[in-house]
Amino acid sequence: MLQRIQTVYLLIVAILIGVLYFFPFASFVVDLDMSMYHLSIKGLIPDIVGTKPVFRALPLVIIITAIVVISIAIIALFKRRMLQIRLSIVNILLLIGLQSLMLYFVSVSKHQLGGQSSYSLIFIFPLIAAILSYLAIRRIAKDEALVRSMDRLR
Repeated sequence: MLQRIQTVYLLIVAILIGVLYFFPFASFVVDLDMSMYHLSIKGLIPDIVGTKPVFRALPLVIIITAIVVISIAIIALFKRRMLQIRLSIVNILLLIGLQSLMLYFVSVSKHQLGGQSSYSLIFIFPLIAAILSYLAIRRIAKDEALVRSMDRLR
């Protein structure tokens, strides 16, 4: 049901997290040789074309995929509001875990390369998505309260 505001919130969550598939969320400049590295879900990749990643970030891929799938599943379960609320709470926990895992990968990469790091705007998308998921929970609960109040009137 696209006319409900919580559906819009959850679609925005899926889009924000889906963007992480395509863009790097941190960049590093190594002081010694001024080489550039990008950290994305593919791992820590040098800026030179055709080189192998320094390391892969498979846990990021798994968590990002789970968040997008759960967000879309929450939208599809519009008739089961209590299940929507529970899945949204799981989604918020996954988003917080994703943000902390991204911070961990940035700190490991910075330590491994010994260079300067710069964060992309995309880095804060999991926090924005967690806030939007919380707002969706509030609207779902409001819908549930409205349906329960209508049941009392019958």
